[in-house]
Amino acid sequence: MNIKGSVLTAVTAILLVGCSGSERNTPQLDIKDGVYWSERYQSYLVVDDAVITRYQWTPSQCWAADAGLMPRVFSSKFNPGQHAWVGAGYRTLVLQRLSDGLPVVFTREPFLPKHCTQKPESGAQQVVDTLAELLQQFHHGLSQTALLRWQYEAQRIDAIESDVPFDDQVALFALVSEVLEDSNDEHAFILAQGIQRYYRVSDFEVGEAQREQARRQLLQDLQTSRLNHGCEQALWWGLLNTGEYYLGVQRLHRFSPEASYSEPGQRCLQRALYSIEEDLKGVAQVTGAKPKLLIDLRYNEGGSLLLASQLANSLVNRDEALTTIQGFSVFETRRPDLSALHQRGTVLVTEVTASAAEHLAQALRLRGFLLRGQKTRGAFSPTTVKSLPNGWIVGLSMYAPDAVVDGRGAVLPEGEGLTPDENLPIEVLFPTEPAQD
Repeated sequence: MNIKGSVLTAVTAILLVGCSGSERNTPQLDIKDGVYWSERYQSYLVVDDAVITRYQWTPSQCWAADAGLMPRVFSSKFNPGQHAWVGAGYRTLVLQRLSDGLPVVFTREPFLPKHCTQKPESGAQQVVDTLAELLQQFHHGLSQTALLRWQYEAQRIDAIESDVPFDDQVALFALVSEVLEDSNDEHAFILAQGIQRYYRVSDFEVGEAQREQARRQLLQDLQTSRLNHGCEQALWWGLLNTGEYYLGVQRLHRFSPEASYSEPGQRCLQRALYSIEEDLKGVAQVTGAKPKLLIDLRYNEGGSLLLASQLANSLVNRDEALTTIQGFSVFETRRPDLSALHQRGTVLVTEVTASAAEHLAQALRLRGFLLRGQKTRGAFSPTTVKSLPNGWIVGLSMYAPDAVVDGRGAVLPEGEGLTPDENLPIEVLFPTEPAQD
């Protein structure tokens, strides 16, 4: 997509940033012409005769950019946006993030900064400087001594007249990856589509090959088992030979084919929980006892906080938020209430468990479950994506660590992760051989 040509009509924008028409009857809003600014997203929206242009802003550069308002980087045209319009007035525009329900407010400004109308410089030095500014905007510190070195290295890349531009891009990619690593942001990633490179900040104890093999092996074991499944195979459930009742939550997004985050996805979760309710009642009738649950979040890298809240409250109904983010409580509750049908149990977590899955694990711990496995990744903050001047995309967490607390007001361990109540061996958490009957 041509980033400079990123303009949308108001009607098209509603389709892109909200649910599709089949999911939700979103009324078309009367969006007034003007310039609007979001402190949270550090972005401008310019509305001119029903055409909306998004501008990404940093102190040194500002330009029309596809990324920066909504994280659509990996989305297809069939699975579009992650925001919905919820309000528009003369002074404000209000959107809602579909993944967590958080509001995003744009307020009217008198004019667009002058440097937003200029084409951004896209050299290596501008890329590094812009990335450093973005990290500062979203509360991520950098070593100033290291930053001076990175800027020097960027200047060297710009100064070299290479016969192989690809090599220069690879060198810049390595430099940008190093900057992100220094930020200690467990959400951070860089996507360079032009050179087909992707890097995510991580410090995994288990290698990527073993993680992926274990993930594939689990899916194969589940598919050949007698367990039930639903919501695009995101959920698996049933009684194990051990007497525990298994609930495998593979992910917290794409519970329906319509979109990653949607009302149909939440309804699918509700239907699955009704099936689990009947199954748990049947188990109690046959065995004469309520089973303990084994909730598997080992390879769950997160998704929707609303799905996490809905699941936590169905398992053990509590009148408390899943999390509170800068004063906004994330709370979702729907029938059924399974609290009386089980004896709590265990939540399996690993270093892969992240984001909404970590929030779910903490909520279940507060509801009486034990965490077993490894320390989780420590990526609790909601994320956003931004463009760099050369078109590369970076992902960043949006909030300072102390702005994200659990359901009882305790600051969550951003960057550190949840410590399990009991550690388990790696070969138990990441098995690469088929499960034994």
